[in-house]
Amino acid sequence: MKKVFLGTAFLLLFSLMANAQRGNPRAERQERIEAFKIAFFTEKLQLTPDESKRFWPLFNQFEQRQDALQEKYNLKGKRLELLSDKEVKDYIMNQLEMEDELVKLRKDYTIQFMEVLPVRKVAMLQRINRDFKKTLLEEIRKRRQVGPDGN
Repeated sequence: MKKVFLGTAFLLLFSLMANAQRGNPRAERQERIEAFKIAFFTEKLQLTPDESKRFWPLFNQFEQRQDALQEKYNLKGKRLELLSDKEVKDYIMNQLEMEDELVKLRKDYTIQFMEVLPVRKVAMLQRINRDFKKTLLEEIRKRRQVGPDGN
Protein backbone atom coordinates (compact mmCIF):
# COMPACT_ATOMS: atom_id res chain seq x y z
CA MET A 1 0.00 0.00 0.00
CA LYS A 2 2.84 2.36 0.88
CA LYS A 3 4.49 1.70 -2.51
CA VAL A 4 1.24 2.47 -4.34
CA PHE A 5 0.87 5.72 -2.42
CA LEU A 6 4.47 6.76 -3.09
CA GLY A 7 4.11 5.83 -6.76
CA THR A 8 0.90 7.84 -7.06
CA ALA A 9 2.44 10.79 -5.23
CA PHE A 10 5.47 10.66 -7.52
CA LEU A 11 3.28 10.58 -10.65
CA LEU A 12 1.18 13.47 -9.34
CA LEU A 13 4.26 15.53 -8.49
CA PHE A 14 5.80 14.76 -11.91
CA SER A 15 2.61 15.76 -13.76
CA LEU A 16 2.36 18.99 -11.73
CA MET A 17 5.96 19.84 -12.55
CA ALA A 18 5.36 19.10 -16.23
CA ASN A 19 2.26 21.30 -16.26
CA ALA A 20 4.09 24.10 -14.46
CA GLN A 21 6.80 23.99 -17.09
CA ARG A 22 4.19 24.05 -19.85
CA GLY A 23 2.52 27.00 -18.17
CA ASN A 24 4.83 29.49 -19.86
CA PRO A 25 4.86 28.90 -23.62
CA ARG A 26 7.22 31.83 -24.19
CA ALA A 27 9.82 30.34 -21.82
CA GLU A 28 9.38 26.93 -23.46
CA ARG A 29 9.85 28.43 -26.90
CA GLN A 30 12.95 30.32 -25.72
CA GLU A 31 14.43 27.11 -24.28
CA ARG A 32 13.85 25.29 -27.59
CA ILE A 33 15.51 28.12 -29.50
CA GLU A 34 18.45 28.10 -27.10
CA ALA A 35 18.87 24.33 -27.48
CA PHE A 36 18.68 24.68 -31.27
CA LYS A 37 21.30 27.46 -31.16
CA ILE A 38 23.68 25.37 -29.06
CA ALA A 39 23.31 22.39 -31.40
CA PHE A 40 23.68 24.58 -34.50
CA PHE A 41 26.83 26.39 -33.33
CA THR A 42 28.37 23.24 -31.87
CA GLU A 43 27.90 21.38 -35.14
CA LYS A 44 28.97 24.20 -37.46
CA LEU A 45 32.01 25.13 -35.36
CA GLN A 46 32.76 21.49 -34.57
CA LEU A 47 33.31 22.44 -30.94
CA THR A 48 35.09 19.95 -28.75
CA PRO A 49 33.69 19.41 -25.23
CA ASP A 50 36.51 21.52 -23.78
CA GLU A 51 35.92 24.31 -26.29
CA SER A 52 32.17 24.23 -25.58
CA LYS A 53 32.77 24.48 -21.85
CA ARG A 54 34.88 27.60 -22.32
CA PHE A 55 33.01 29.14 -25.28
CA TRP A 56 29.35 29.09 -24.20
CA PRO A 57 29.61 31.15 -20.99
CA LEU A 58 31.61 33.77 -22.88
CA PHE A 59 29.26 33.79 -25.88
CA ASN A 60 26.19 34.05 -23.62
CA GLN A 61 27.79 36.97 -21.79
CA PHE A 62 28.54 38.63 -25.14
CA GLU A 63 24.92 38.23 -26.27
CA GLN A 64 23.59 39.60 -22.97
CA ARG A 65 25.79 42.68 -23.23
CA GLN A 66 24.81 43.13 -26.87
CA ASP A 67 21.10 42.87 -26.01
CA ALA A 68 21.50 45.33 -23.12
CA LEU A 69 23.22 47.79 -25.42
CA GLN A 70 20.46 47.53 -28.03
CA GLU A 71 17.81 47.92 -25.34
CA LYS A 72 19.55 51.05 -24.08
CA TYR A 73 19.08 52.71 -27.47
CA ASN A 74 15.59 51.33 -28.16
CA LEU A 75 12.78 53.78 -28.97
CA LYS A 76 10.72 52.13 -26.23
CA GLY A 77 7.39 51.97 -28.02
CA LYS A 78 7.60 55.29 -29.83
CA ARG A 79 6.84 55.26 -33.53
CA LEU A 80 9.54 56.87 -35.64
CA GLU A 81 7.06 58.46 -38.03
CA LEU A 82 5.37 60.30 -35.14
CA LEU A 83 8.56 61.89 -33.78
CA SER A 84 9.57 65.48 -34.34
CA ASP A 85 12.51 66.26 -36.63
CA LYS A 86 14.73 66.90 -33.60
CA GLU A 87 13.72 63.58 -32.03
CA VAL A 88 14.44 61.78 -35.32
CA LYS A 89 17.84 63.45 -35.54
CA ASP A 90 18.60 62.42 -31.95
CA TYR A 91 17.47 58.89 -32.79
CA ILE A 92 19.84 58.75 -35.79
CA MET A 93 22.75 60.00 -33.69
CA ASN A 94 21.92 57.48 -30.95
CA GLN A 95 21.83 54.66 -33.50
CA LEU A 96 25.29 55.66 -34.76
CA GLU A 97 26.57 55.77 -31.19
CA MET A 98 25.06 52.34 -30.55
CA GLU A 99 26.76 50.94 -33.65
CA ASP A 100 30.11 52.32 -32.44
CA GLU A 101 29.58 50.67 -29.05
CA LEU A 102 28.56 47.40 -30.71
CA VAL A 103 31.73 47.40 -32.81
CA LYS A 104 33.83 47.97 -29.67
CA LEU A 105 31.97 45.16 -27.92
CA ARG A 106 32.54 42.77 -30.85
CA LYS A 107 36.24 43.68 -30.92
CA ASP A 108 36.62 43.04 -27.19
CA TYR A 109 34.83 39.71 -27.35
CA THR A 110 36.58 38.60 -30.53
CA ILE A 111 39.87 38.91 -28.65
CA GLN A 112 38.40 36.89 -25.77
CA PHE A 113 37.00 34.26 -28.17
CA MET A 114 40.50 33.83 -29.63
CA GLU A 115 41.67 32.87 -26.14
CA VAL A 116 39.21 29.95 -25.98
CA LEU A 117 38.85 28.88 -29.64
CA PRO A 118 41.18 28.41 -32.60
CA VAL A 119 41.35 31.54 -34.74
CA ARG A 120 39.59 29.85 -37.71
CA LYS A 121 36.57 29.06 -35.55
CA VAL A 122 36.49 32.64 -34.28
CA ALA A 123 36.59 33.86 -37.88
CA MET A 124 33.53 31.70 -38.65
CA LEU A 125 31.46 32.98 -35.71
CA GLN A 126 29.83 35.98 -37.37
CA ARG A 127 28.82 33.99 -40.47
CA ILE A 128 27.49 31.10 -38.37
CA ASN A 129 25.50 33.52 -36.22
CA ARG A 130 23.97 35.03 -39.38
CA ASP A 131 23.25 31.52 -40.74
CA PHE A 132 21.64 30.55 -37.44
CA LYS A 133 19.29 33.53 -37.50
CA LYS A 134 18.37 32.84 -41.12
CA THR A 135 17.72 29.15 -40.39
CA LEU A 136 15.68 30.04 -37.29
CA LEU A 137 13.50 32.47 -39.23
CA GLU A 138 12.92 29.87 -41.96
CA GLU A 139 11.93 27.31 -39.32
CA ILE A 140 9.52 29.78 -37.67
CA ARG A 141 7.93 30.56 -41.05
CA LYS A 142 7.50 26.86 -41.80
CA ARG A 143 5.88 26.22 -38.44
CA ARG A 144 3.49 29.14 -38.85
CA GLN A 145 2.41 27.85 -42.27
CA VAL A 146 1.88 24.33 -40.93
CA GLY A 147 0.20 25.53 -37.73
CA PRO A 148 0.94 24.90 -34.06
CA ASP A 149 -0.69 21.45 -34.05
CA GLY A 150 1.31 20.24 -37.06
CA ASN A 151 -1.55 20.51 -39.60
